[in-house]
Amino acid sequence: MPESSGRISTKFRRAPTRYVPLSRLASGGMAEVWKGNAIFESGEKQVIAIKRVLPHLAQDATYRGMFEDEARLGMLLRHPNIVRVYDAREVGGTFIMIMELVDGTSLKAILERAHARAACMPPATALFVARQLASALAYAHSAREPTGRALGIIHRDVSPHNLLLGKDGSVKLADFGLADASVHSTQLGGGMLGGKLGYLAPEIIEQQPSTAQIDVFAVGIVLWEMLAGRRLFQGDDDRGTVRAVAKCDVPPPSRFNRRATAELDAVVLRILDRDPRKRTPGAEALVADLDQAIARLDPHVSQRDVALVVGLHLATEPVPPPPSAAASAAAFMEELDAFVANGGDSDLGAAPLDPDMFGQGS
Repeated sequence: MPESSGRISTKFRRAPTRYVPLSRLASGGMAEVWKGNAIFESGEKQVIAIKRVLPHLAQDATYRGMFEDEARLGMLLRHPNIVRVYDAREVGGTFIMIMELVDGTSLKAILERAHARAACMPPATALFVARQLASALAYAHSAREPTGRALGIIHRDVSPHNLLLGKDGSVKLADFGLADASVHSTQLGGGMLGGKLGYLAPEIIEQQPSTAQIDVFAVGIVLWEMLAGRRLFQGDDDRGTVRAVAKCDVPPPSRFNRRATAELDAVVLRILDRDPRKRTPGAEALVADLDQAIARLDPHVSQRDVALVVGLHLATEPVPPPPSAAASAAAFMEELDAFVANGGDSDLGAAPLDPDMFGQGS
């Protein structure tokens, strides 16, 4: 992979760490995520998440590019509301990413169960979650390389799927695989729609140039859905969803939630203005607006309130039977052991791991 200005180094190095998969947490159409241990030379262990591209997709140029881009950005970004990426490399013909493990659940899982009952999140808690998300985006949108050059990041896939909530109340944005950024080796083109359809901004549907305002709009959708206890633009099928986004008919949250004030309605509707020029002007301004709304509604809301929501969700979540992943874990472990024994394949610009780096948000 050739280097170019604006790209992170792609040097070769030996892995300083042994990664041991313990249990598979999730498996989707593109990748699977494992809980694992990073074992250092000293014998010290650190719990991690291992994201592994499914082998049959590893040679597809589009998926490979998305994974490499997500890894590069993840290793550059250091913010308490962004999932940290510690390492990324090619292993056994596919790719793995070593990531911070968020012990909790996704906002998607919480909202799906809440929406099934038309239940709304407490307004102050919803504002707090949205504020943490906006803070992550404000940082990402203005992030720069060590040289000082702007990265030009637009996430493009802000949705409850990619917002992780920890048992400790932490709120963390994940998955920069679809992001626009100057360090990307693969740019989305050809009119491809990035992100989940129900969280797109109208200007994307109209194929206008993407700006950071599409991320601001997505935060507004997430906040609206937490407050209203239902989906905003979900249609009967993809075509219906796209039509709903293009129409951009946004009722005030108070229509569905008696605890939503007129002031809160005004904040949400400003974020969700169809015209990007009339929308809340950027993620940094959004943080300020949400801080003001929180101060007036409940200045004491905190991570503890998020932790209560996560704890209640996990305590009442049906426990599925444990997946039969022993054979997969054994095969994955063989790949990782062979990688260490052979001195490692090409990495994606990671620095050697240090036990002290874990737990640092910035």
